[in-house]
Amino acid sequence: MDPAGGAVPACVMALRRAAEPFLLVGGTADEFWDGALARELTPYVLEVDGADHGMCRPGPLSRSAEVLGRVTTAVEGFLDDVVWR
Repeated sequence: MDPAGGAVPACVMALRRAAEPFLLVGGTADEFWDGALARELTPYVLEVDGADHGMCRPGPLSRSAEVLGRVTTAVEGFLDDVVWR
């Protein structure tokens, strides 16, 4: 992690050099996640409100299970619409 918190500079630099499209997934409660930066790096972003680094949300387990479903659907859509068109 960057000493100031947030995205890891080496990862950001590598993503900026990417030659192929990529999907970024993160949660607003994750100290590594920077949604504005993610949207700057790629148009393919899933941001989950309240999810932490493990994509867990506070409250009943069903809230975190719902996140898993959203992530899986985002990956499926990215593969179908971008990678395997």
